[in-house]
Amino acid sequence: MHFKVKQPLAKEIYESWYQVEKEIKKFDRIWNKVEKFDARHMSDPDNHERRQARLEERKKERNNHFIVYTGGLSEHEQNYRDYYESDLEEDPEHLYDDQ
Repeated sequence: MHFKVKQPLAKEIYESWYQVEKEIKKFDRIWNKVEKFDARHMSDPDNHERRQARLEERKKERNNHFIVYTGGLSEHEQNYRDYYESDLEEDPEHLYDDQ
């Protein structure tokens, strides 16, 4: 049985690994949101019609009034927030910002 002595890490290497891990977690959260939104009709069929109607209404309103997006949101991100508005009010963790 061999035991190896752990070599100390340089501060720069540790910080780089830490940044990589943060970016991976951020990507995972974004990926999960996209997957959830794309499968929205299957994940919560009881509320889908109501939420989809709200999404379509707000999308139409934005297109008719040329609303300027604030906060740097894309159309897809705004659709996500419109669709899951009630969930986001209950659990603001969905809006977690990694910056």
